[in-house]
Amino acid sequence: MDVLSSSFSKKRIQAAIMTVLILVLTMAPAVPAQAASNLNAHLSIGYWLGGNGGTNKTLRQMDPQWDVINVSFLETSGNSHTPNLNMDLQAVYSGTKTQQETAFKADIKYWQNQGKKIVLSCGGQNGVVELKGVTERNTFLAGLKTIINDFGFDGFDVDFEGGSIACMSADRIGNLVTQQSINLSYILNDLRTTYGKDFIISAAPEYIYVQGGAIGGGHCGAFLPLLDDIREILTYIHPQYYNGFNGDFVWLDSSAGAGAPFAQVYSAEGYRRLSEMLITGFQTVDKGYFPGLRPDQVAFGVPARTGAGNGAQPVSVYATALNDLLAEYPDYRGVMTWSIGWDESGGNQFINTIDPIIEAANNSGNIPTNAQAPTITTQPADQTVTVNGGVTLAVAATVSRGTLSYQWYNVNGTPVNGATGSSYSPPTGTVGSRAYYCVVINTDTAATGNQIATVTSRTAIVTVSNNVPIDAEVPVVSVQPANQTVSVNDNATLTVNASVSKGVLSYQWYTDSHVAISGETGTTYHPPTGTAGTSGYYCVVTNTDSSATGNPVATAISNVATVTVNAVSGYPQWQSTEIYVAGNIVVYNGITYRCKWWTLGNIPGTEQWGPWEVYP
Repeated sequence: MDVLSSSFSKKRIQAAIMTVLILVLTMAPAVPAQAASNLNAHLSIGYWLGGNGGTNKTLRQMDPQWDVINVSFLETSGNSHTPNLNMDLQAVYSGTKTQQETAFKADIKYWQNQGKKIVLSCGGQNGVVELKGVTERNTFLAGLKTIINDFGFDGFDVDFEGGSIACMSADRIGNLVTQQSINLSYILNDLRTTYGKDFIISAAPEYIYVQGGAIGGGHCGAFLPLLDDIREILTYIHPQYYNGFNGDFVWLDSSAGAGAPFAQVYSAEGYRRLSEMLITGFQTVDKGYFPGLRPDQVAFGVPARTGAGNGAQPVSVYATALNDLLAEYPDYRGVMTWSIGWDESGGNQFINTIDPIIEAANNSGNIPTNAQAPTITTQPADQTVTVNGGVTLAVAATVSRGTLSYQWYNVNGTPVNGATGSSYSPPTGTVGSRAYYCVVINTDTAATGNQIATVTSRTAIVTVSNNVPIDAEVPVVSVQPANQTVSVNDNATLTVNASVSKGVLSYQWYTDSHVAISGETGTTYHPPTGTAGTSGYYCVVTNTDSSATGNPVATAISNVATVTVNAVSGYPQWQSTEIYVAGNIVVYNGITYRCKWWTLGNIPGTEQWGPWEVYP
């Protein structure tokens, strides 16, 4: 959340190139299901980070007007995926580290007893997170849960910045392909399943990674595909409207469907317009169409005062924007600021101005009850058929109250005449690819606000061809590399065996940190054993089938095998040609054995009643 230099490209060439794709991918906005039912309808949200911002006060000394406190920051240690709670507690709490944490936990409980929510925020300027695979994901998730359980946090805030989000640029709305997004989605869904619907899931990306997708490609809008993927568990998002270039949206194309361009991000109009983009939905340059969120899932994030972040405005500007948004969207969630400490250093001017607006909205009694958006439980799937082959696209959805109806659309936004059921069988008489999606509508006549709510399915591609393409066969790994324990400089051999009915197999061995081992392209690998320690290795088996009409390459990944190299104990290594008598001690495969009687050639550890016994 500290000042981070980021600016959008002013070139519109990329937007022009993507115009056709933009038109093809446009879809109707969607509204997901309600989350976090025990929160106030409107919130003032602030970040707290011990002694690293504004004033140095304990959590207990915080102004009581704040509703949600985001504790900053969960970072990572060394490898970018092992969680580490990095707060400057010693600046505000006395005693040992244990005493400081005990006092901090007591302060968390103090505020929770008064109805406040204490959320763990992950990332910030220095908190780089890289979830490159399942191993990294599981390490991060396990450590995160340990911290949440230890401190009793009420939620998790994704405050990824810089490279932690830019690496998600290849994702598209409806199609997560980067390991970062796939693993982060898994983690957030696991947290919601573990801790329940009242566990807060929030996010604070810089706006370049969100609404920036409407004016630029690449890393611009890179957070949108993940945001769309987690919309049904998202409590709210409060993008950072600072640290960017203030004239960005003067280049907003009409094709984005987000209204006329506006020059000033750091203004009441800017905060209102950027919030509206998230609520109404908009077209991006290269990520697809982003369907809107519910108003209660949207807040705006601003610096508390000058010095806290680039683009700080007088608090009156924030108040104007909040009042305008609440007038247009009575269930708009509220405001986030960086930070509580910075506001304290300015005499609490921010919270003293914003909290009365929040409280008035919460006490107005005018918050409407809107129809519940359907939850899609089964999405239509891509399908490939031959000419005139049968194909059925199906969607399944649920609501707790209301009546569901359906309308299927061509991807250009044209409704398909008569396609008003939960399934649709598109025509397949012509070779080519065509895309369809379904809008599921809930009509609730008992709602006091909006009586209609919709959700849009993913876009399904139906490919009609004269011949269904056949992909290369995925190799079947029949022999997995096995864990081994050896002594220093002993031989270790890892073996993999795989088969296919057609194609040519090739092999590449890797370390468990996903680094290819140069020259190791056979079915066996002899890892180095010159140094004591434990290392992991796996093999990627590739089948190349030049006769495949679809994807000519398919891969399978073996299990990870660990090789443990034990230091030599001082006893000699067992030799098959050596004669041994009772009392002789040797080392074999890293284990020490003692001879019970005369022997030649008997391998230690292989005979239950043999001449060797484990020593000592």
